[in-house]
Amino acid sequence: MSEDYSQPDFYRFNEDSTALIKWVQDSGLTSQRILDLGAGSGILGIELARYLKPQTLTLVEVQDEFLPFLEINANRFLPSSVTPVIAMKRFSDYSSLEQFDLIVCNPPYYLPGKGEVSKNPNRAVARSFMIDSWSVLLKKISELLTREGRSFIVLKSDESLFKMITQEIKKLNLGVQKNELNTVMILELFRLDKNRD
Repeated sequence: MSEDYSQPDFYRFNEDSTALIKWVQDSGLTSQRILDLGAGSGILGIELARYLKPQTLTLVEVQDEFLPFLEINANRFLPSSVTPVIAMKRFSDYSSLEQFDLIVCNPPYYLPGKGEVSKNPNRAVARSFMIDSWSVLLKKISELLTREGRSFIVLKSDESLFKMITQEIKKLNLGVQKNELNTVMILELFRLDKNRD
């Protein structure tokens, strides 16, 4: 992965994103439309678009502070064949007429009241679910995923969080597979009704 990505001082991508990128690359998936929810500087979606060469890459991010970094990185690293779309919106406000066959997300790790809150307000929003929630994120994935699509989410290994996510997706007709990589958990979400007419 390129070391030249433009990133803000308050937040840097980490090895969790790298683990998710590698997992998707090794999965053998192909994709025409990729959606990166909570894109930050765009590194996760851009790296996968460089590898998979989809038609479009949509980067959704709520924090305006990331916008110049998203624009710089998309212009610098995306292949010319990939059309980038940047949407500065919270999960609950984002909508699309199209669905996506690959949705990736490295969401905030901490729920409100959990973990150490950063003194930097921009970093605090990037690390904690201070805007929207897990239920909003999972519902949005369900709405935007194609019938045959896959969604990959990376988070810290936490059995209580995994149980909560499992309960939430039961309401959304999504299935989940969990893969553990040291302290990182990668969840693969997919439609349970994909084979129905």
